[in-house]
Amino acid sequence: MTAVEKLHQLIRTLPEDQINAVLNFAELLHQKQQSDRPQSIPPGTLTGLRGIAKRSRSAPIDADLQAEYTDYLTQKYQTERL
Repeated sequence: MTAVEKLHQLIRTLPEDQINAVLNFAELLHQKQQSDRPQSIPPGTLTGLRGIAKRSRSAPIDADLQAEYTDYLTQKYQTERL
């Protein structure tokens, strides 16, 4: 008799609450088995895109960012008024 057959025979004799306990334990073992496997990153995730948008120059300083944002807002609201 295989382990699966023995388990099935044993479970059939248990009350419902103990069957649920066995089920919870089996699900826990299954989840642990899944988490132990190395997982590959699915294509199209943000993590998979890491490094694609690297700047060729150094990161901008705060003053440059502030100037760019001010120019953007000025252009945006001037266009909306027209």
